Amino acid sequence: MKKIAIVVQRCHEQVVGGSEAEAWHYGNLLKDSYEVHILTTTALDFESWDNVLAEGDEIRDGICIKRFKVARGRPDHWLEIFKLLLDKYDKNVNLDEPMDRLIKCPTALQEEFIYKQGPYSEGLMKFLTEKSMDYKAVIFLTYLYATTYFGMFNVPWDKIIFVPTLHDEPTAYLSVYKYMAKRARILLFNTQSEYEFANMLWGKLPGYVVGMAVNTIEFSPSKLNFPYILYCGRIDVNKGFPQLIDYFLKYKKEFSSDLHLVLTGDNKIDIPVSEDIIFKGNVPESEKFKLMSGASFFAMPSPNESFSIVTLEAMAQKIPVLASDGSRVIVDHIKNSGGGLLYNNYKSFKDGINILLKNGQEIRDMGERGRKYVIKNYSIKKISKKLKDIIETLE
Repeated sequence: MKKIAIVVQRCHEQVVGGSEAEAWHYGNLLKDSYEVHILTTTALDFESWDNVLAEGDEIRDGICIKRFKVARGRPDHWLEIFKLLLDKYDKNVNLDEPMDRLIKCPTALQEEFIYKQGPYSEGLMKFLTEKSMDYKAVIFLTYLYATTYFGMFNVPWDKIIFVPTLHDEPTAYLSVYKYMAKRARILLFNTQSEYEFANMLWGKLPGYVVGMAVNTIEFSPSKLNFPYILYCGRIDVNKGFPQLIDYFLKYKKEFSSDLHLVLTGDNKIDIPVSEDIIFKGNVPESEKFKLMSGASFFAMPSPNESFSIVTLEAMAQKIPVLASDGSRVIVDHIKNSGGGLLYNNYKSFKDGINILLKNGQEIRDMGERGRKYVIKNYSIKKISKKLKDIIETLE
């Protein structure tokens, strides 16, 4: 059986992250046709990169996870480099074309930022240098981290498949990422809007829109005995927090009701104490889907999404979505499906809640439209075939 390697910064059941979830998802889609190895680090935390897990191999669900130690954690002075790059980004932010906004400071400084941001693993780099020829393809996720940037230098061009999970954020404008993208034989994108943004930012690239398959099994609703808004995913400043919480608490002051906000996932902020906010932490997949099925609607506040699997999972449970219009990908999902509403300030957030809580036929139709959109575009059979067909084009 041919072997496939998937390189990603973290891989563990406790990890909540979009690119990590996509790496594991692709591994599961491919494992019936290939021997899949996920090449990753021993870290769990994406800021400290502490070596928490054991180095070596783990077999889970028919996939071999190979973990390598991180050379060092993220140093304090990394933030100073980041601020310097942000200053350069701010000077270009009003230019019309994305490519004109690229941060063109010295390559050495940009690479120092990526190296210090981490996670850099000497063992992983050595493995890629010595063993990459054993694989039919080496798939790298995501654009941001050292595992991808430096890892690509150690793999022949004709074996590299790059899944950037790109979205419009300051770090995307580092000019070295443009040249990194050109080291890949094939690029895979989660949405058409991501592909278009990459072409505007990095130039014309040999790519395909693939995305992820979404679980469309309908789950029975959770047994919570009150109406609730649900959010699933990482809870941090890059994902629209604390704004979602602030808006929700403001709404509760204005409208007296039994509405709650239920949060699941990895928390990186101070969640205010409130009887109307329930933080459940990381929950099993089955519980997540039951919470989705029972929610009044799903909230997606993040402006930084390249796909948003959880938004589509909620749609598959016939649950409308109330989403920030800050992410072009999310806007496309909402507009193309008709499965939700968008907000860009407190007033539109408040109005969206009041519409979605009506629970009439119009809202049920919204949920049905969302589910049909997911089934049409993101079935397991469709995504699996597309991914395997692309891999087989590699010689």
